[in-house]
Amino acid sequence: MRISTLLACAALAAALPAQKVAEVEPNDTAATAMPITAGTQIVASYATTADEDWFTFTLAAPGQVHLHTVANGTLALGLSRDNRIAFYDATGTTRLAWNDGAVGTMADCGVTLPAGTYTARVNLKSGTAVAYDLDFYVLPPNPIDTVEAAEPNGATGTPSPFTLGDTLEGELVAAVPADEDYWSFTLSGRGIVLAATYDDGGVPQCDNMALRFHSGGPGAWTALGASDATNSASHRITTLAHPGMLLAGTYAIAVKGGTTAAGTPPWDLTKLGKYSLRTALIDMPGTAAAPEAAEPNNSTATPAGTIVLGDDVTGNSTGSLDEDWYAFAVGGPTTIGAMAEGTGASPLAGSGLKLYDAVGTLVGSASGGSTTHARLVFTIERPGIYYLSINGPTTLVTGDYTLHTGGTTPLYVSATTRVEPASTNACIGSNGLRPLLGTMSGETATFNSTFVTRVERTYPSSFVVGMVGTSNTIGLGSIPLPFLIGYGGLDSLNQPTPCYVRVDPLIMIAVLTDAAGNGEYWYVFPYTPSALGLKVYQQALCFDPPINSLGLTVSNDGSYVLGDRPF
Repeated sequence: MRISTLLACAALAAALPAQKVAEVEPNDTAATAMPITAGTQIVASYATTADEDWFTFTLAAPGQVHLHTVANGTLALGLSRDNRIAFYDATGTTRLAWNDGAVGTMADCGVTLPAGTYTARVNLKSGTAVAYDLDFYVLPPNPIDTVEAAEPNGATGTPSPFTLGDTLEGELVAAVPADEDYWSFTLSGRGIVLAATYDDGGVPQCDNMALRFHSGGPGAWTALGASDATNSASHRITTLAHPGMLLAGTYAIAVKGGTTAAGTPPWDLTKLGKYSLRTALIDMPGTAAAPEAAEPNNSTATPAGTIVLGDDVTGNSTGSLDEDWYAFAVGGPTTIGAMAEGTGASPLAGSGLKLYDAVGTLVGSASGGSTTHARLVFTIERPGIYYLSINGPTTLVTGDYTLHTGGTTPLYVSATTRVEPASTNACIGSNGLRPLLGTMSGETATFNSTFVTRVERTYPSSFVVGMVGTSNTIGLGSIPLPFLIGYGGLDSLNQPTPCYVRVDPLIMIAVLTDAAGNGEYWYVFPYTPSALGLKVYQQALCFDPPINSLGLTVSNDGSYVLGDRPF
């Protein structure tokens, strides 16, 4: 299924060569808005710092709509500015949603809209006028499971009940007195509850809110944690976390207007409107697992034991920050939770937790204190074997522990990019430079978006072939990677640089380079739930006739996690 997904990407890339289009001016008002279609990336620019760009689009069916700004320029000199984006009705009169930050200085505005015609406004928040790209794409709506009950449903009213795992929709309807919605749930055992706002609700979208866990019951709620979870830039993403684990009992999530930040119209925070919450439970039923195996047990070769998420495992920290590693497997994207407590006659006072992948590379961690235990919540995107480790807080602390574990389906998977430096694994071309592959700031491999890759510093007025695959260990079914295809130019030590192919090429995309040796290509990853969290690898073969007998050099390589969230 994953291979067929990538093959579909290749077909789509060939069928849609005009996915990157130029902005058409004038488009400074809603009346002159430029029509755009989903699956395109618009090359735009601000004429002045006060310039605004307006766009219009029509949805034939409901969808989760995203406008996402991406830097322009070259990989060596990217042009990045702080942008703001808003959605309006067809006439540009009523603001439906807005956002001014999500990916550094990049902006991503997302909201679920019904079928109809809409306009969008893009504005420079700060900095000088410069070019930028605007990625426009639409994902399927995420269904709402539970809607807010009748008011009053705040601290002294009747809360809206829901089941953990539901996606919720409510609305903050009044600023004075401030509306506050309580959503109640009950736990029958130990667990970690996840909740985060996202783009699943309707419009007008609440632009700034605060979240807080409470325990107790109507009229007698007690706030948990030190403060509300807030996001001053606007609603995305406010993630609710609580210290430790929640035990059996009745709880509520309170939703209210967020920070005191206001802003200047039309870029102001009203703190009113519709919102959505995705929720999940990392259940920790405490199924007994085999106790810790004999030391040493801190490696992939000699773990302390094998567990299933949901198990409790007992062990002893022997001091000197010694780690006990426990192996477990996941079959797909999973958010794991782990937390220990001191037990037995000599309870461990505090702990730290780490997460390693199948080859022992650290991928996540959480720190506790001398008298507190770490709480690890981490989303694993890909199936495989992983190792959860626990250690005491200092070299002198020893003691017994019980490690609680659990897992759940992620609230979302963020698309991510990683590019290796060209200096580490690109071979030098006949121009004395290492070909450079990469993406501009803000570019992410989100489903249905236009994903743009650049290759620079290659042989001028020639071509490169982008190789896209799902493996960087075995190529063409049996060839171990990396695979040496020849040598490039001499490095600073006067040694020839090896040209290694590092990607199994399921897809190959040819693109011409300009007189400066630069080129770019783009494609779409169609929305496919089974491919969520898939890791894609990419490298470029660069035609360079003078360099060796094959006339080829290679760029550095990159890897991308396919996700349903762009940051």
